[in-house]
Amino acid sequence: MMTKNNLVSFLAAAVLVSSAAVAVSQGMEGVIRGTVVDEETGAPLPDTLISLDDPNSGRAYTTKTDKKGVFYKRGVIGSTYRVSVKKEGYKLLEEPLRVAAGAEHKFNFKLAKAAPVGAREFAEGFEAFNRGDNAAAAKFFELAMEKAPDLPEIRVNLALAYLRLDRKAEAVAKLEEAVAMAPDEPRILFQLGGAYVEMRDFDKAREAFEKGLAKHSDLSDVLAQEATITLGAVYFAKGDNDKSIEYFEKVLAVKPGAPTPTLGMAKAYLSKGDTAKALELFQQVVSSSPGTPEATQAEAFITGLKKQ
Repeated sequence: MMTKNNLVSFLAAAVLVSSAAVAVSQGMEGVIRGTVVDEETGAPLPDTLISLDDPNSGRAYTTKTDKKGVFYKRGVIGSTYRVSVKKEGYKLLEEPLRVAAGAEHKFNFKLAKAAPVGAREFAEGFEAFNRGDNAAAAKFFELAMEKAPDLPEIRVNLALAYLRLDRKAEAVAKLEEAVAMAPDEPRILFQLGGAYVEMRDFDKAREAFEKGLAKHSDLSDVLAQEATITLGAVYFAKGDNDKSIEYFEKVLAVKPGAPTPTLGMAKAYLSKGDTAKALELFQQVVSSSPGTPEATQAEAFITGLKKQ
C-alpha cells in the first residue's frame, strides 16, 4: 500500500520571511527584491510568479524568479499590497505586504509543497483500513480515486479494501486497472496474483506472479519471497507438483528451514507418492517451527501417514 506518510508530508504550511527597507531613493517608487525557495529543502524555485495587487488603487505588479530563485521589481508605488507567490506543485502563499515610497525591500519567500489531489481522502481511507473499518476505507479510497484517477496506488488500496469486504471481482478489476497504469511495478502484479488466487483463477494468478518475479526476482526481498511461495502453491493447486517443488526450493535456498515452503514441498512430495520424503519434511516443520500453524498442519499429516 501506498503509505500515509508519503501523502501527508506535503501538508506543511507556507512560510513568509521579510526584511525591512534597506535603502532610500528619490520619488514615490519603491523596489522589491528577494528569493523564493522550497521550504523543506531550501532549493531555489525558478519561474515562480510574484503578484502584487492594491485593491484600493487598482495598481498591480508582477514579476518572476530567475533560475536561481531570485526576483527583482522596481517602480512599485508605495502602498500596502496583497502579495501572492504562485508555483505549480506548491501551496499558494498570500500575505499583506507594505512597500514604502522610495525604499528598497527584500522579501524571502519559502513555499511548501501542495498536497496531492485526493490526499485527504486517501489518508482517511488508510486510517479506516488500519482500524478495520473496511467499508469506510473503500468509500474514502473511491473518493480519492475520483479526485486522482491517474494514481494506481489508490486503486491498489481500494482493491485491498474490497478483498476484505469479499468483493473479489471488484478487487480484481481495480488491480487490473492498476497494472495497466503501472505495468512495470512488480508489487502490483503480486497483489493481482493474490487476488486471482482468491478467485481461484490459478492460470491468471500464475501469469501475474511470473510477470512480477521476472521484474523483481531478488528473493532476499520479503515480497518476492511471498510471491514465490504463493506461486509454488498455485502450481500445486494446478497439479504440477514438480514446478511447485521448484519454487519452494528457491525460497528455501535463501531461507533454509522456513516453515511455509517446507510444508508446501512436503505436500507436493506426498501428492507425487513419495511418502518417505513427505514424512521427512513434515517432521522437519514440527521440529524446527513448533507451535506454528504450519507445525499444526504437519502434525496432522504425520498422524494420518502413521495410520496407513
